[in-house]
Order: sequence, then structure tokens, then C-alpha cells
Amino acid sequence: MKGDLTSRLKNIPGFPQERIELLTERIESILSYQAKVGIFGKTGAGKSSLCNALFGEDVAEVSDVQACTRNPQEVFLNVGSGGIKLLDCPGVGETLQRDDEYEALYTSLLPQLDLVLWLIKADDRAIAIDQRFFAAVVRPHIDSGKPLFIILSQCDKIEPVREWNVLNSRPGAKQAANLRTKQNEVSALFEISIDRVIPVSGNENYNVIHLVDQIIFALPKDKKISVAKNVKAQNCSDEARADAEKGFFEAIGEEVGKFVGGSDGKDIGKRVGAFIDTFVVPFLKKWW
Repeated sequence: MKGDLTSRLKNIPGFPQERIELLTERIESILSYQAKVGIFGKTGAGKSSLCNALFGEDVAEVSDVQACTRNPQEVFLNVGSGGIKLLDCPGVGETLQRDDEYEALYTSLLPQLDLVLWLIKADDRAIAIDQRFFAAVVRPHIDSGKPLFIILSQCDKIEPVREWNVLNSRPGAKQAANLRTKQNEVSALFEISIDRVIPVSGNENYNVIHLVDQIIFALPKDKKISVAKNVKAQNCSDEARADAEKGFFEAIGEEVGKFVGGSDGKDIGKRVGAFIDTFVVPFLKKWW
């Protein structure tokens, strides 16, 4: 792809030739970026099931009986020239000894991540261990600006279970009320905005699109497209895809702005924009 980009940029009248390689590399780095998403939480919270629901593949081992994830399972999903690194991390709350190990592990992993998902079972009332780990290990990174969502997982299991609308894959009235109560409770306990506390059922495919949309909206502009092009197609709304594309163009515009100025700057910027419209946009469309 690099040769194509370079040769096309050379044909733009007035484009600073010494900057062609830099802009080419910047475009390529955004298109091929490998976003790294970490999924954390207590053992049995449904981390592996959520991974599989989000990306439409059995990317993570799942068991109804034993804790599957002893070490971080790093799964690379490859689409086009880029991909996404999904880190399914071991769940806390098994034993005190393992919790000490996992605290050190989480601390070492968090700085590497672009996005953090912390899972809590929607019907779980014993969340003291979640609070402790979140406050001690995760909070410092969130306070520094790293995007995070708390997922109320397996929300189809919240009481009254028999009220779940199987036909439409959504909670009944009482379940929905209980989920709202749980969202408010978790928002207050973890001191996080309620719009970052999202009820999801991977098995029932409930609220997965909303989660993906919020993830894309929360990411830095140059990293949105990496996630948008890798999630399961039906899990990403048109609005989120448009936001990802917009972020890409804004990032490229900022790059062009670094070396284009003066009276000719506006014209050159338009020429670069036309180049992206005719060459890069069709390339992006192949991913959707």
C-alpha cells in the first residue's frame, strides 16, 4: 500500500515533497493500528463470553464449571492490514494468593491498553473484591484519561429471571428496573459516570451494539477506526462507523496541518482531502 500512497501523493500539485513519506507513514499507521483492549473482572463474570459476543468468533475459552483464564489470553484478530489485540485477563476472587499475583499482573498490563472493560455480573451483590481492585489498581489509570467501561454482564440473569423476553432478547419491565438500580449503585460505588456502566448479555446479544458504539466514541480519534473495523459487523451502528471515519480524517487533517501553512495551505489541504476521498475512502469501505 505504501508505494501506491506515495506515488499518488507525488501527483498533487504543490504538495511538499519532503513531507510525502511522513504523511504516508502516518496514514498507514492509523489504518494498520492494533488497538489493545483489556477485559478484567472477577472470576466467572463472563469475560470470555463477552469477547466471543463482541467479535463473532470463539476467540476465548469458556467454561461453566472452572475458571479458564489463568494467564492473559491475548487474541489477535486480523482484518485488512490491521487488527485488534484482545486481552482476556484472569479473574480476581479465586484465592488470596492468586489475587496478589493478579494485582501485580493488572498493574503491569494497564499502561499498555487503549481501553479497559471491567465486568461485574448484573446479579452479583458481593462486589467488595471488585471495588478493592478497581480503587487500588485501575482507578489511577482512569483518572489519567484511559477510557473505561464497567459492564453489567449476564444481565439476562437478573431477577426476575423468568421475565426475560426471549423473543425480543431484552429484559422485562421489572428486570429493566432492577438493572437501572444496579447501574446507579455501581456508578456511585465506583465513582464513575452512569453512562459508563452498561448492562450487556453476550449470550442474548443484548445491548452489544450500544457497548461497541460507546467504546468507539470514547477512543482517541486516531484509534477509533481500528476497533470499528474489527468488531462483528452487526454490532457496530452506522453512527459509530461514521464517527470512526470522521476521527480518521481529523487525525490526517491535523497531520497535514503540521506542515501546510501560508496562503497556499488551504488549497493544498483540499488537494490532500480529494486524494483521501478518491483513494483511501474506498480502501476503508472494504473493511466494513
